[in-house]
Amino acid sequence: MRCVLTFDGYNHRRYSRPWIAKVTSWPIGKSPTLDFGGLNGLEAEIEATPGDILRWGQRDNRGNNSLSEWGIAQADGGIAGVTPEIARVHWLATHGPEIRTALISED
Repeated sequence: MRCVLTFDGYNHRRYSRPWIAKVTSWPIGKSPTLDFGGLNGLEAEIEATPGDILRWGQRDNRGNNSLSEWGIAQADGGIAGVTPEIARVHWLATHGPEIRTALISED
């Protein structure tokens, strides 16, 4: 399904391009790996399945108004905003067996 976020108009001299991404892996003790979507006008869009963890944002080049958000893709194409901690708990709940199997096979 297609998840879309609409950003307000922006001054390209102050703000970076808006972005959206899906978490594809999240190794223990490391930052998540992201698969980035595209930008169509002021709409950031990405293909996702319900339950995927999404990130989106926009950098303020002045450094005081940047946007960096987390969410979980919903079945209706919406995105439920969550904290980074809840996103990690959700990732572990849905991918925990895969992570444990990988850790055991490395021993």
